[in-house]
Amino acid sequence: MTSSDTQHPPQDPPVTDPPAPERHRRPRAQAAPRRVLLTALVIGTAAALAAHLLFPLLPHRAPVAAVELEGDDALAADVAAALDTGQIQGLAVARFRNDAPDRVEWVTAGTADGAAPITPDTRFETASVFKTLTAMTLADMVDRGETSLDRTLEEVFPDAEFGDPAFAEATLEDLATHHAGFVTQVETGWLGTLRGLATGDTYRTAHPPLEFAASAAPLAPGRHMYSNAGYALLGEALAAESGTPYPELVRERVLEPLGMDATVISGSGVPEGAAGPHREPGARNEDWRNTDYAAAGVATWSTPEDLVRFMTAVAEGEAPGIGALEPVYKEVEAAAPGTGMEGLGMALGWHLLEVPDVGLVTWHSGGTNGTRTMVATDGERSVVIMANSFGVEAPALGFQLLGEDPQRVQGVPAWIALSQTLLMVLLPALLLLSLTLRRRTLVTQRPLDRLRLVSLTLGAVAWSLFAARLGGWVATPVVVWALGVGLIAASVVVGSWHWSRVPVEAGRWRWLHVPVFAVSVLFSLALGGLMAWGAAVAWG
Repeated sequence: MTSSDTQHPPQDPPVTDPPAPERHRRPRAQAAPRRVLLTALVIGTAAALAAHLLFPLLPHRAPVAAVELEGDDALAADVAAALDTGQIQGLAVARFRNDAPDRVEWVTAGTADGAAPITPDTRFETASVFKTLTAMTLADMVDRGETSLDRTLEEVFPDAEFGDPAFAEATLEDLATHHAGFVTQVETGWLGTLRGLATGDTYRTAHPPLEFAASAAPLAPGRHMYSNAGYALLGEALAAESGTPYPELVRERVLEPLGMDATVISGSGVPEGAAGPHREPGARNEDWRNTDYAAAGVATWSTPEDLVRFMTAVAEGEAPGIGALEPVYKEVEAAAPGTGMEGLGMALGWHLLEVPDVGLVTWHSGGTNGTRTMVATDGERSVVIMANSFGVEAPALGFQLLGEDPQRVQGVPAWIALSQTLLMVLLPALLLLSLTLRRRTLVTQRPLDRLRLVSLTLGAVAWSLFAARLGGWVATPVVVWALGVGLIAASVVVGSWHWSRVPVEAGRWRWLHVPVFAVSVLFSLALGGLMAWGAAVAWG
């Protein structure tokens, strides 16, 4: 038998996987011709140059010259050692020995508004430093037998409604030492938060104190929880106990006896010649105007000279209501851990803190969205600080100036402000430019369409306005904003050429793409509108 006679069983054909269906991918849009790209380059460059020139003229901004510290050489050297002068819009600092209060060291720097130089009689917002005046008014009334520290809110306001029985049982001492359970900031609601972001005036729409107490829930009553609402309510209580409106009461009991004639409560805007608040040098913010919160330091203005008069009387033990400085809590128990209250003691309104290399300091600081203040004494020396830019770390500066060897106060690192501003300005602009040049989104690789052109353009413009208003321009060169504006302008030119050549919508899932587009547009319009409104209000 030959091999050819051998029978082989039939073989099945090899099994192979069916070919994968070809994934549908929309073709890339036609690239813009060179003449369009050249036009975009020219217009983008022109827009960048214009943006760089116009940036200082934006409604909320003004050019800022380098500041010089003027005054007593020793204090000026200490301030220069402790403070980054690049954070100064306007500044006044006073220091004196308690046994020689008539020999005051002074340092001033910067301007109130970009033009008028700061002087010892320039008015600034006091912010929460005014709480010490409220507390001393309380102490004065207690000394006169007109009220008592253990009077409850229910006793002071028998017809009032409270959102929780714990508020009704809170005493005047609880309010004066921030132990009533009121939480600050929530009294403004979401509208106040937006207003604060846009304009700087967080408290313009805050609920009146008694209305807030009628609806709020307490947080950890009996433990320390710093509260502007609590102090505003304390002012209402003192007015009710005395039968005198709070502004008249604090003037009668504290301001007039000390000759603090320049200290005022004003809900009608920045007093003439005063140092209006600035988020950072050159960036104007709106002042706080809600006089319902005056007892907490809202809508209150004073001068460095007046606060020196106040601290002189405190140092000499002759201020009305001086008993307010007597310790109530050697160390408070904070309502929440990690709040920086460790080691903090409380008198009525005054904070007590053991400061390294200084000793026990009795003090209070204040801050609005554009003002920083500080009054402090260690028993041997006293210091007053008033600044109209938020970057001045007044409490830390005050502690350093009470010591013998001031060290640099550590603020927010410049690289953080720079990084945040770069991100806000350049990332949206680069994403838009990438879309128009590549004709696909950079991250998801989705094709260019009209919806994406609209949403990314509005987003880039909105974030550019946000950066102009709230970016860190002390740390960031203005050329960065100009570059961002130029990139947006160039992208708009290229996108305009593509407009009639791309579909309206080219998403993978239309049912998702269209709602995402709508949300994106609404967010960008809201953000951009909020920033534009805030800039206009701050300028006005």
